Amino acid sequence: MADLALTSIMAVWGSSFAILRGLFTGSSASPLAVLTVRMGLASVLLLLFLAVTPRGRAQLASLRGTLLRDGVFCGALLGLGFLLQTEGLSRTTASRSGFLTGMLVVLVPILEFLAFRKRPKTPALAGILLAFAGMTALSAPWAGSSRGTLLGDSLTAGCALVFAIHIIALGRVAPRHPLLPLLLLQLATTGVLAAAAGPLIEPQHLSAAPRLWLAVVYLALFATLLAFGIQTWAQKVMPAVRVALISSLEPVFAALWAALLLGERLSGRELIGGVLIVLGVAVGEAGAAIWR
Repeated sequence: MADLALTSIMAVWGSSFAILRGLFTGSSASPLAVLTVRMGLASVLLLLFLAVTPRGRAQLASLRGTLLRDGVFCGALLGLGFLLQTEGLSRTTASRSGFLTGMLVVLVPILEFLAFRKRPKTPALAGILLAFAGMTALSAPWAGSSRGTLLGDSLTAGCALVFAIHIIALGRVAPRHPLLPLLLLQLATTGVLAAAAGPLIEPQHLSAAPRLWLAVVYLALFATLLAFGIQTWAQKVMPAVRVALISSLEPVFAALWAALLLGERLSGRELIGGVLIVLGVAVGEAGAAIWR
């Protein structure tokens, strides 16, 4: 059940790349202004939901101690990842952003080894090499055509690293705490970080276009509140590496949505890079499961 729910969420998250890219291309909103409103709206809705029931009010009263510390810590990681991803997406294509974000799948076993000495198996190491080759081919910093997206690609690769750390951290703290208060702390912390960082990067603006606000409501309800709620719940019962494996579907959905909504098409080199990343994920994670 958790696998199916998480897979569905990957389709929703995949659509967010194309939706956000479309908003940023039209200059109808500042990237971090959209992120601030998205997280703020999701946080307010969740807060109201908790406030209307006795159990929810009791959970709100428990927002202290280790729950507060763990929630804010995971929220800070989530917020930093979103800051990097959002700014990166405004400087690269939706499909490239999706594939580069997918690098978190192979980063998780590397980080678990460095932090907890959980040595990856041979298939995982092979997958890491394939994914790294794919990321290099996709971003191609040596190619003249990639100069325009180099900064965006670099920011997105950084977001993949931070999201990988977030998955590992959330997998450690989620089983200790109730779902909704932990989710509220993560979303609220992300919103606060976006609100604080936005004016430091560029002037913040949001147009009154109905298209923009419909997209923000969709992102807040489905790609944020529902999606991160399911991820937090799933990480109570699933190991971090398994969550990372299912996350490999996100860049595939991102490329499909980008083609459908934006008409984006990957070049031959970009397609090879994306295929290598997905192949690296398959070899590194599915191959490790078969090896065991």
